[in-house]
Formats: sequence, C-alpha cells, structure tokens
Amino acid sequence: MRRPTAARRSAAAALAVAAVPLALAGCSAAPAATGSATPPDSGTTRAGSTSSGPTSDAPLTPPASLVPPRVHDRAAVASYLAGHDLSGLTRTDREAVTEAVVRSCPGGPTVARDVGPPAYARAWEGPGGVRADVAAITYPDLASAATAVEPLLDAAAACRAPRPAQGVTTTVANQRRDVAEGMPLGRVDVTRTSPDETRHDYVGVVQVGNVLVRLTYSAPDAKVATEKGSTALALLARGVQEL
Repeated sequence: MRRPTAARRSAAAALAVAAVPLALAGCSAAPAATGSATPPDSGTTRAGSTSSGPTSDAPLTPPASLVPPRVHDRAAVASYLAGHDLSGLTRTDREAVTEAVVRSCPGGPTVARDVGPPAYARAWEGPGGVRADVAAITYPDLASAATAVEPLLDAAAACRAPRPAQGVTTTVANQRRDVAEGMPLGRVDVTRTSPDETRHDYVGVVQVGNVLVRLTYSAPDAKVATEKGSTALALLARGVQEL
C-alpha cells in the first residue's frame, strides 16, 4: 500500500493551511478572474448570517507549473484512499457503506457506484459534533470522468436550496464552479436548521484526472466547516494527483 511519508504529510498540511492555493475554501468574496466561475442566478436564495460570520476564499494564485490531468491507476487510488485519514477526526464504525455518492448540491444530480475497487466511501467524527465523509469514484479514462462531473459542477454553480421539509430549513451560499490548479472544482456551503440545532456543511467536488472526489465537512460552526473542509479536500486532491 502506498502511503505518504510523515515528511510529505507535514509539508502538504503546511502548504494547505498557509495558502490553500487550490482555492477549496469558502467564497463569499467574488471569484478570481483566473477561474471559470459561473455565478448563480440573481434570484438565488442565499444563506443568512452564520454563527461565525462570512468567510472568504484565499486568492487563486496560479502555481509555477500545473500538473497535467492524467489517468491514475485504480489500484493505486484505492490503496491511497484506504490509508487516508482526516486530521483530528476518527473513522466511525459505519464502514459497511455500500454506495459511494458524489453530489454537489442538495437535491441536485448524483453520481453513485457500489463500493468496491473503483468506488470508495468512508465517514469520520470528531469533538464538538464535527462529522465528515468522503466518496470517490475512479473512471477508466479522463473523458468519462469529465462527462460524469460536468452536471455536478453546473449544479454547484447554480445550487438552489430545497424547500423546508420535516421541520428542517435548508439554505445554500457561496455556490461556485472553478478550476483550481488545473482541477475542475465545484463547492457549496449548506446550512440546515431544525428546532434542535443548526449545522453547516462544506461540500466540495473535484475532478483529479480520472477520479471524482466529494468531501462533506459538517460542524455546528460555519467557519470550522469551511476552513477544515477546504483544507481536507485540498490535501486529499493533491494526494490523488501525486499518485
């Protein structure tokens, strides 16, 4: 099994926390001109104020050189994902997940596969009610991955909140479609409010060559969800990219 060395993990973490040039963070600021962001329709209902105030993206800083998209070996991707953990969180007992689901917007288009060599799903929990889960699907080539991700990226850019249901009100904000370090990206902030609690989800979908990766990071605090989720997805995407 190929796993990153301690030095490689430390360097990657330092890079993600210091600059997050992959631009997977929250995006209440206007998208940078270098991306391919598609703003949502002006009639979109966006989330109100959060418990920690608005967040904003780090600037998109083009790296000195981009890694060209390429086909990653399915076995190498499966091995890497099996050995990957999210910092500060513990894998839950729910490892008997039978389906990997990739979705960028509540109620939007979904790509799903039964868990197996080409499809991965895992969940984590942490202190303070933090939860996270990852789903990844490996395609045989770049074209099929691009075809699968296209409607998910469109949905992220124009995400609409579903109507209240079963006492839960959902709002969405910071809808975005972009290209970060050569990787197509869609992300949305989702807030769910019920009589018992309010939870904030950072949802990010990124295409890394022939691999689609979706990460959802959920917390009672919006800033925690955005900052931790964006960093976790950046590290995960770079890890797959380097395989």
